[in-house]
Amino acid sequence: MMNLEPFHKILNRAMGLAPESLASSGIKLALKARMRETGCDESHYLALLRSNDLELAELVEEIVVPETWFFRDSKPFDLLFETALGKKDREFSVLSAPCSTGEESYSIAMTLMGAGLKGFKVDGVDISERALHKARGGVYSDNSFRTDIPFYAERWFRKCAQGRQLAEPVREAVSFYSGNILEGCLPPGRYDVIFCRNLLIYLDDDSRKCLVSLLNDKLKDNGLLFVGHAEILPIFNDWFTPVRKQGTFALRKGKRKVATLLKPPVCPRQDCSQKFSAVPKPQSAAYRPLKAASPLKPMVMPRKEQRSSVAKNGKQTQPTGQPEQSVASVDEIKKLADRGMTDEALSMCDGLLREGGPDPELFHLCGLLHESGGNISKAEEYYGKALYLEPDYMESLVHLALLLENRGDVRKAEIMRNRARRAEKRNEAG
Repeated sequence: MMNLEPFHKILNRAMGLAPESLASSGIKLALKARMRETGCDESHYLALLRSNDLELAELVEEIVVPETWFFRDSKPFDLLFETALGKKDREFSVLSAPCSTGEESYSIAMTLMGAGLKGFKVDGVDISERALHKARGGVYSDNSFRTDIPFYAERWFRKCAQGRQLAEPVREAVSFYSGNILEGCLPPGRYDVIFCRNLLIYLDDDSRKCLVSLLNDKLKDNGLLFVGHAEILPIFNDWFTPVRKQGTFALRKGKRKVATLLKPPVCPRQDCSQKFSAVPKPQSAAYRPLKAASPLKPMVMPRKEQRSSVAKNGKQTQPTGQPEQSVASVDEIKKLADRGMTDEALSMCDGLLREGGPDPELFHLCGLLHESGGNISKAEEYYGKALYLEPDYMESLVHLALLLENRGDVRKAEIMRNRARRAEKRNEAG
């Protein structure tokens, strides 16, 4: 049986991901594919990963699947549009990191163009060479168009055999870079706006603190930072203030609080040695791959077919062809919780997540356990993770609404309640 622990450690150091964000079955499949490709057995491949950044980058590529689309969540782009309207008299800069296959970066550019800006720059950064290759090409299938396109963006697309081709003026407005964000591999200069969405919830605590510190350094005073809907976390409190505008999930940079100036640096891994240059736009169908950067692929989610799942009876299922193992069940965790053994229940819950990967039911259960133990911020975080995987997860919506109301955030509590009502109607209609 393959020992995944040393591989998990390597991936955690390289990518900053919390262990429970990595599905064991997906990691096994990726490792076996790369071992076949390199002709290595387990021990030799482990040694190769420890000594060869290029191979580590290949393993990361094997694991990750970008998940994005144009104008994903419209409210952040509405706020960006409003902000840009008042900036026509000077250069305006925006960073999209991770930029994945380019839909977000191009959505930003079209928003700024729609607001009438001419002197602006948009930078997109990602570690995945495959994602950047697609971004450079600017050709997208229907999967990249899951929400309505704003009126000012419609004219920039034309139909083609593969789906839709993005017009050259928009492609020329974005510069793409390859780099490891957690190592500080970002283009020079500071930005008026940064989009960094749905990455923090998959990082461990140290990597989160590091990333927030880096983003703060790259953002201009009074600049805007857009994050995911479950990522307005306490770690932002030293630098940022939430923007009170429904559905934007934005924070505004202010002056750092005096007490925090005495804290030690939180980001020791700012050791990017890469000299940045923008990825050139493609002149033909052929392209030359960039030199691989130190591996960090934001927004990592295992392929669905690679994830083992928790069956309805609560038992962990095994990937096809794998020997059955004795693991905890959801029912056993609930029994421990009922007996007041919260720490033991949490430990078993973490074990199931490590074994089977991200699962909304388990994330919700972790939220319940943290809530019962009085750790409200952790409870909110896990309910948010459940909702990221399954936006209509009714129990998490209801519990999160109650927690938000109890701490006085009536506006966000009402948002959660409205989502729960819509989810209930959809369930009834289905």
